[in-house]
Amino acid sequence: MQDIAWEHASVLGFGFDKLKEDQQFWVLSRLRVKIIRRPEWGEDFTLETWSRGADRFYGYRDFYFVDKAGNNIIEATTSWLVLDLKSKKIVQLTDFGNFPTYEESVFGENAKKVRAPKSEDALHFTPALFTEIDINQHFNTGRYLERIINSYDFDFHEKNDLAEFEVNFLKEGMPTDKLAVKKQFFDKNSHICSVVRESDGADLIRAKMVWRKRK
Repeated sequence: MQDIAWEHASVLGFGFDKLKEDQQFWVLSRLRVKIIRRPEWGEDFTLETWSRGADRFYGYRDFYFVDKAGNNIIEATTSWLVLDLKSKKIVQLTDFGNFPTYEESVFGENAKKVRAPKSEDALHFTPALFTEIDINQHFNTGRYLERIINSYDFDFHEKNDLAEFEVNFLKEGMPTDKLAVKKQFFDKNSHICSVVRESDGADLIRAKMVWRKRK
């Protein structure tokens, strides 16, 4: 999803290379994904994406995963920020004159703020792994979700499938960080999780996870 988002942004004139010229870069801030069904092994599908325009700070982009019958099997909406490379301050997207007109998301609303989980359970911190670090020497966004998913045991995964998740990316993880997953369970199917950094106790991401029983 990130790769095709960057490619399409380049086509529209505000991709990675263009922003780099201005000492700016895109960061994924919020993500919401609904999994209607998972693709079968070897199944062909089409990934569709489009820019939904921007408000003052957020640029919005949605996605459809479409099977050969024309049915959506996965739907997603994302919210992006542009940061200044040196100051790391947020750049106002109203300064970009070529954004598409704002449209509502595939869900009728943008990805929301996820609150911090509350739990008194002891946290097990482990170092960042080499394969979890991207070319910019930051923790890869997809690896945060892997940490959360891998924090559930085999028995849970054998009985449950992920149906929907909503993620807020809050802070940058670094190669020297030690991280742990915190969970709050509302019921058997709805959980809030965060990836916590040991050095300052900060949540690097927060995620609302909705599971369904496997058929």
